[in-house]
Amino acid sequence: MKKLFFLLLPLLVFACKGVEQYQAPINELSTNWDSTTRGITDFQAEVSNDLTAYTQNLAAMQPDDATKAKMKPADITAWEAAQKSVTDALGAYAPFQKTINDFVKVWAEKSSEVTALKDGLAAGKLEGDVNAKITELNAMVATGNENLTSWKAAYASLKGSVDAAYGSVKQMQTTGASGMMK
Repeated sequence: MKKLFFLLLPLLVFACKGVEQYQAPINELSTNWDSTTRGITDFQAEVSNDLTAYTQNLAAMQPDDATKAKMKPADITAWEAAQKSVTDALGAYAPFQKTINDFVKVWAEKSSEVTALKDGLAAGKLEGDVNAKITELNAMVATGNENLTSWKAAYASLKGSVDAAYGSVKQMQTTGASGMMK
């Protein structure tokens, strides 16, 4: 029995050493994954919150019935056109959000693989081609960061379009079309 123990001892040491070689890459991956996850989820929440705020603001800007009754037909047409420009600009949010949400769905699925690597490292047992999995997940982190940079640039343009459209609605609300909406 002692001989068997001494025979297996180097294998156990080697097996533990084999898992330890992945500690730094898995820890780095985990840190990068968590950071990118925060960036993506924060951005996703920002887009969602902005859309909600824009939609609520547009609803709140509706002239009341007394104001509408005082408006000339040309004023009503101008008001409706300004509101339509906001609604049209807000329409670009749906495909933008779908792109983000589709990526987040894949990201969430891959998160379980990062967790499995961390758990395997903690348990001292990693299965499969660990190097390939780390490489794949690091590539996903890079893609997530590239997407985030791209999305932020696209969002600045999208938000600028909505803000410009809102500007005309706010101006009409403040100054009034022909002075009727004060």
